[in-house]
Amino acid sequence: MVTIIKNQLLKHLSRYTKNLSPEQINLSALRGSGELQDLTLDEDLLTDLLELPGWVRLTSAKCNKATFRIQWTKLKTVPIVLNLDEVHIALEVCEEPRTMNPSAASAMPIPGKYSYIHKVIDGISVAVNQVQIDFNCDAFTSSVQISRVTVESRTPDGRKGDLRLTRMKSPDTGQLLIFKELEWQSARVEAKPHGVADAGLPPLRLLLGNTHCRIVIKKRLADCSVVGSRLVLRPEPVAWALTDGQLRAALACAAALAQPVRRATAAATRAKALRKIEEPREQIQSRPPTGDRDLLARMFAKHDVRETSYHLLAPRIDLHLCDDPGLGRSEKPSLSNGGALQVTLVSMQADLFPYHKASNDRRHWRGYRETATPHSQWLSQALSSFCGTLLESLDPRPIVPSNKQARQSDKPEEPVSNGISPKPAATQNSASNAPSTNSTTSQASPTRTRILEQLGKLMTTCLVLRIDDFTVNKVSTGFRSREAPRPLVAAEKATLPGDAGLLHAEFTFFYYPGDVCFPVPAPKLYVQVSPVRVSVDAGSVVWLAAFAPHVGRALLTDGLVPPPASGPASGPAPVGPYLDVRMEAIMPKLVLEAGSEHVPAQRDRPRELHLCTARATLTNVRDSPRANTAGTRADLASILAALRRAAPPRGQFPASADDLDPIHDQFVLHADNLDDIDRGSAISSEMLWRENRAVWCVRVEPMWADFCGARATNYKPAPLLDATPLTAWMCFEEGFSRIYVVARTCGLAGLQLNHYQMLFLMRQLERISEMMSWLAHDAARQPDADAGSIVVGVVVPAVELTLVLPSNCPGQESSRDLDSVPLDSSSLQDMKMGSEATMAPSVIDRDSGVLATTSVEVFSAQPLPAEEMPPPSPGLNFAGLSSMRRGLTSLVSSLDGALRDDARSDAASTASSDEERYVLVGLAAESPDDADVAFREFEQGRGGASSGVEVAAEVVERSSSPSDHSLTSSCRRRDLISTCTWRLNNIHVVHQSVNGKSCMRLAADDLRTDECSSIPWDEFQHKFAMRARAFSEPRESADPCEEPAPRDAPRIAARLLRTELPRQLDHKGEPTGLAPFEELLEARVRDLSIALNMSTALALAEFIEDEVIVPPMPLEVLIDNVKLHLIEDRLTRSISSPPPQPLDIDLTTLRLTRDNAGVVRLGPPISTPSTIASPATPQPQPELDEAREKIDRLSRENEELRKRLGTLARIAEDNRELRAKLEEASMLRSCVHAAQQEAASLLADKQQLLDAMRVMQEQLSGCRGKR
Repeated sequence: MVTIIKNQLLKHLSRYTKNLSPEQINLSALRGSGELQDLTLDEDLLTDLLELPGWVRLTSAKCNKATFRIQWTKLKTVPIVLNLDEVHIALEVCEEPRTMNPSAASAMPIPGKYSYIHKVIDGISVAVNQVQIDFNCDAFTSSVQISRVTVESRTPDGRKGDLRLTRMKSPDTGQLLIFKELEWQSARVEAKPHGVADAGLPPLRLLLGNTHCRIVIKKRLADCSVVGSRLVLRPEPVAWALTDGQLRAALACAAALAQPVRRATAAATRAKALRKIEEPREQIQSRPPTGDRDLLARMFAKHDVRETSYHLLAPRIDLHLCDDPGLGRSEKPSLSNGGALQVTLVSMQADLFPYHKASNDRRHWRGYRETATPHSQWLSQALSSFCGTLLESLDPRPIVPSNKQARQSDKPEEPVSNGISPKPAATQNSASNAPSTNSTTSQASPTRTRILEQLGKLMTTCLVLRIDDFTVNKVSTGFRSREAPRPLVAAEKATLPGDAGLLHAEFTFFYYPGDVCFPVPAPKLYVQVSPVRVSVDAGSVVWLAAFAPHVGRALLTDGLVPPPASGPASGPAPVGPYLDVRMEAIMPKLVLEAGSEHVPAQRDRPRELHLCTARATLTNVRDSPRANTAGTRADLASILAALRRAAPPRGQFPASADDLDPIHDQFVLHADNLDDIDRGSAISSEMLWRENRAVWCVRVEPMWADFCGARATNYKPAPLLDATPLTAWMCFEEGFSRIYVVARTCGLAGLQLNHYQMLFLMRQLERISEMMSWLAHDAARQPDADAGSIVVGVVVPAVELTLVLPSNCPGQESSRDLDSVPLDSSSLQDMKMGSEATMAPSVIDRDSGVLATTSVEVFSAQPLPAEEMPPPSPGLNFAGLSSMRRGLTSLVSSLDGALRDDARSDAASTASSDEERYVLVGLAAESPDDADVAFREFEQGRGGASSGVEVAAEVVERSSSPSDHSLTSSCRRRDLISTCTWRLNNIHVVHQSVNGKSCMRLAADDLRTDECSSIPWDEFQHKFAMRARAFSEPRESADPCEEPAPRDAPRIAARLLRTELPRQLDHKGEPTGLAPFEELLEARVRDLSIALNMSTALALAEFIEDEVIVPPMPLEVLIDNVKLHLIEDRLTRSISSPPPQPLDIDLTTLRLTRDNAGVVRLGPPISTPSTIASPATPQPQPELDEAREKIDRLSRENEELRKRLGTLARIAEDNRELRAKLEEASMLRSCVHAAQQEAASLLADKQQLLDAMRVMQEQLSGCRGKR
């Protein structure tokens, strides 16, 4: 009996093993146990049977010992147990996707209906003591050691139980769900690069603890084929320390696998997607619904695998990044001994959906809130635009009218959330083209119908990354070893509901099933970051600037990331990947902290400066031209026109002949829509990827700044910058070495500043200046450092700077009347509401928790009703949250709407056997409410969810009342202050940095002043908030083709030059330390009339007094026709003194200079050869000035004409190429026509010859018959 069983076992196992003999098998048939020793498996056969990825091949598989135990009498309830002692596996990478071995086809199991034997096999439990996997590649070798591996069948809630409870059958679809769990106790991964360029890199090591993997397999009962699966991997908290060498080693290993994996995965994904679309769906014969059948159908729907997906649930990941000596370490003294950066990720979830149909929704994705994610709307609009463009490109003909009577559909088709209709209806796109007065209907052409049918097959591979919380600590060094870790980047979870993730990223790739060459949308990357606090730490920034480029260089060296596109956009297609990117940051905060110079005794001195915004967006995709918002090509054209209008005449001060123009040619071409990429007319997957993606747009809606931590304001925020929208555009040359930026603000930029806040800003500027010097120093040490440059041009319509000074009337009380004190420079008579497009939210709006929807569109949801808000928590301190109230109501209400899950649909079914009834009862008793226990345990591990909701709810409710918690009422400062407001209009600022030399130039008009001798502090804050509403920006020309009028010479112009000098040498003659630099400030002020009170003038002298002695900056100021009217408002000491008289000072021409020693010299302009060429020296000849202005105007016009001529030349060249191609096509058509005629004549000759031959044959046969 045992011999017969051994022979049968050998017969089946010999197909999968090598040299298996009966002596290797020890069998006890009655006890149901057996043992096999020294098994060597057939690697070629197993490679195909296990369906390994096409980029890897199994080269060796051995097992020293295998035992099994079968309980013959309990096969339905108890699984077969297979124990393996040590398993050794060897794998190698295939450079080209491997093909299936023909011998493996015969060993494949024959498809058949799911039967009892399949239930037994699917329930087998496997336990492996140790697994050793050796991975070999041309660029690296790696090994993986896994211990205590178990594979068991589990119930849907993850517990051990009866085998009948580990399966679930659908009564309607003929499908089966099998629940498995894979677990290992520990794993050790080690990799070592051995390439020529990576030979010196250290080995890469990673230790993993206990890891669980939940697997749900969906099979078809008709043929036992796998329809789909869901794999959920959940490791224990991971801690990983990496040096920059190990990180570069990891990148080298990833680069070696990138190309083989990409080639093999693309083909396999398309093939599997084609099988999934074509697979049949078995329908069980309908039976009368019963209670049990309905319950089983609902349970199957709850655990159903609607599509294949892979998930990683990591509760916590701690990364410690350390730098090695070399180029990756900064030479800053505090970082010379190295540093470490800790990154902590909490509740990270990565989901991969490789076979998602583009026309389907995502409501069944676990934890995915489709309605609350702006990416869904962005993706839907992009797909709708792609469908329209594709139809216009491939079927430009109008829809053919038909005289048949239109049939009214019973129910209109509901649009899908992603913009693609699931059914290619012929009349879907024809309704808008048919006239309303005609009784005929419109029918789509056959070409359009086929296009819509193909679009219905469009599929996506989507990778979703979600992180609930993350923290990046500041760089720790030997000097900070005893200090507690302080966060550099941290989340502010109090501003959002507890279950709202901090980071949400999606990457979507489009394809068609099978080997189909048809246009697809471009890949899309979307990233959304919820409120984060980023601290500016000089040491951490310098450390990252040295560490990141050293590691990032490995990406380009190893080819993992292609180099970025360079050169003009009108040239060839870019080298880098074509990708649609949209990144959004909701309510981020940039924090500048005070250093050791902070004096707590100074009650007005702040501790921090917060730069905040409601939403910041970075994208390279243009909005629809019909959208009247920032981010369109029309917006870029308006910014370029504003820069040209505000720019001073070229060659005149503050500009010089060698200055760079911030308006790059790529901006001009992009604004005029002349930078599209030529993809040709042939049908390909990239046919419609024509729009240039090299120009980026940044929108900040809006931006404001607050000082925090001052005792005078009870540690509440005090505004520095009022809310101001900002839009910037960027483009690059030669990778990222040359950067061009143009920007514009909308509305009035209001600033206020007192003496101690000015001291805080000066110390921050010194700290930032030192940080920038070290950044430039470390960048110059890199081997590929080249002559990079950056040019930034900014246009600001108007700026009002209010200097807060001590009051001259300390005993005066406030009347609390808004009309009692002038509203600074914005009078009450001019209190007009500006246009909604340029109006920025005021302090009152942002303190009330509601942002103006005209300038900030965080979400489109309405605020929560007052009756639906939860009561506030009595123990919450609202003082630390007042700066986060901007835009919070609409944001939280929108996210709150996403928390409501849709009702699950029920399916009627019935159980058909006693076994299924047992399974039904068992599953109903054990199945939890959630579909997958792995997700439920992962979500339960997130801490602080309920508290986060309470905090956010309280913020919304308390900030909804501006009278209770606005800045003017919360601080309640009764002290009196005086103010002096300076207003500048039409400001043009350009900053450029090239080859160690930087220059900043400023031009402005209409300097005006306004004073208020006494006003309560809170009343001033209220009036400060009204400035943006009172400002109305002048209207621009509506004709975009109209040439902007040249700007007159600015009344205020300044130019700050900073030149880097050679580094100092040490005693060994080697450069050491930072390179010194010299600065020069040149300014020109003309045609101004300023009126000031004498008390204000004296207060300004005290205001600008610094607390430290700094080296004087050389400057040269030229004053021309400036009138100063000083009003004596101070009280006289003697009763008999006459009333004070004003002092008038008229400065016609004055030259003020200061040298390095701080000596100030006043005198007339010096007409020497050195000063004649200086841009700060006036020219006495008015005719010469007028002639130069005309020459400059002509030069600008010539330059614009040259740009347009160049554009026309490129268009003419394209036209010539098109004409040449057209002529070539016509010649080819004529040749083809001649060839067709010749072929027709040859065919006619051939037919005549055949007829002649037939006649001759008939004659020959007749002659033979007569004989």
